[in-house]
Amino acid sequence: MPHDAMPQRHVRVAAAYADLQANRFRRAVERCAALLEHDPDDADALLLAGLASGALGEAEHAAAQLQRVAAARPDAAHPVCDLAALLRRIGQPALIEPQFRAALLLAPQDARLSAAFADFLHEAGRSSEAIPLLQVAVRLQPDVQAPRNLLAIALASVGRTAEAMECLRNAVTRTPAEAAIWANLGLLLKDDGRFDEALAAYEQAVALAPDNAQIRVNRVVALLRAGRWAEAWPDYEWRLTLAGGASPWLLPMLSAMPALEGRTVLVEHEDGFGDTLHFARYLPLLARRGAHVVARVPRALRRVMQTVPDVAVVRTLDDPLLEYDYRCPMFSLPRVFQTTPQTIPAPIPYLYADPIAAAGWARRLPRGRPRVGLVWAGQARPGLPGFAALDSRRSMRLEQMAPLAAVPHVAFISLQHGPEAVQARTPPDGMTVFDPMADVADFADTAAIIANLDLVISVDTAVVHLAGALGKPVYLLDRYDHCWRWLSGRADSPWYPSMRIFRQPQIGDWGPPLRDATAALATFAAALRAHSLRHAVGVDLLKVPETV
Repeated sequence: MPHDAMPQRHVRVAAAYADLQANRFRRAVERCAALLEHDPDDADALLLAGLASGALGEAEHAAAQLQRVAAARPDAAHPVCDLAALLRRIGQPALIEPQFRAALLLAPQDARLSAAFADFLHEAGRSSEAIPLLQVAVRLQPDVQAPRNLLAIALASVGRTAEAMECLRNAVTRTPAEAAIWANLGLLLKDDGRFDEALAAYEQAVALAPDNAQIRVNRVVALLRAGRWAEAWPDYEWRLTLAGGASPWLLPMLSAMPALEGRTVLVEHEDGFGDTLHFARYLPLLARRGAHVVARVPRALRRVMQTVPDVAVVRTLDDPLLEYDYRCPMFSLPRVFQTTPQTIPAPIPYLYADPIAAAGWARRLPRGRPRVGLVWAGQARPGLPGFAALDSRRSMRLEQMAPLAAVPHVAFISLQHGPEAVQARTPPDGMTVFDPMADVADFADTAAIIANLDLVISVDTAVVHLAGALGKPVYLLDRYDHCWRWLSGRADSPWYPSMRIFRQPQIGDWGPPLRDATAALATFAAALRAHSLRHAVGVDLLKVPETV
């Protein structure tokens, strides 16, 4: 390009970039076309044109341009990653996968592209599809540890734990100063129940990256799973760093502040619905210390949280903040009370169903048989990185619950919320499911239904906590790499005395827990029927007049 054309080029590139930012994609393509007429190898123009074409859904054309940029900039991230970010920004995530596939057709041996597409698939909960791509990336770039690290995580998520650990051990041998690899090794060892080895790996990771909040939080989870809660709670506050920093008015441990008379404590929802339902048990304990307790929760929890004893005020997240003396995220409450597995407060029930609503549901639900609520899937939370993969491991499809249908004379009630609720319309053969969820607006409505059930069977979702907090018998169908709160090596829970846990023996294997839960349900239902029969016979005998 002639020297005197350079200033004009910069102006045109800036204008094309402005068009891209303003979603004027066709105009951006036209501006870049003029630039590329002067210089077909202009990497900036190729990049902007490829991004704009991809946003227009022209995957093959965009792939050709972006691959030329990738070849010109071998040390940068692959530009399809930039396009994926743009597609998310404009609300077109469905175009991301076709774009990756179009690019891979042109460059199947591009390690950066394979690793980036694999990362996308893994985040979407499709780890089995990510594994071959990561294996390509590792083969092409054996000294780059990020793909090897992700390969181990993907292998573990589909149950290939031994291969995953070998992958990470290979990685720490190659790069022993990489904290993230030690941390992921600790995570896998923790999931395998090898807590001493896991914590040793985490110690290496923390020594290499002492200010890495995510590594410290992951180490805390290993301590919690191992039952070493007293060691865990202080470091768990590092999670607040990940969320933007702790409040200067964070409630301290009560052992350092035994009285709260006249103080307002704002307790806030922090993560999932189930977490807030789980830790709501602490709110009456704060009130007994003299605190004026204000709970701030999502609207879906407001009504049911109003049933927690001694909570002064329940606000939604949309309401303006009230004045307070101390602020306490829900997950900080176990630290405040220095909870250990032996000192879990269990004032069950601490949530209650509305009696009028419960009576209304009593008239609508099936009668004459034991009533069992079912939940088979969680919520993916697409805004939370990595959660889709976890949700895919904790969830199943309703058809996988087919063994439960072998138990006779049981009425199954769907408690499933969200997109997966539609599966209740096509239950497995032999199972009839009554689905009331179209009339459920929030957790108070769900509580009113549960009040009329005999048992709830659920994967690890908020309904488990709701049923447990109501004191209802609940069977937890738990994933192999289970949440810390369910501890290890036990089938009961100190959090919920009415709970039984049926856990996968390995990742993805729902067969054994469903088999055992079915046997337990058969015993439970038979006992209920026998009790009902004895009661009915007793009533009838009282009606028989005595003979002289």
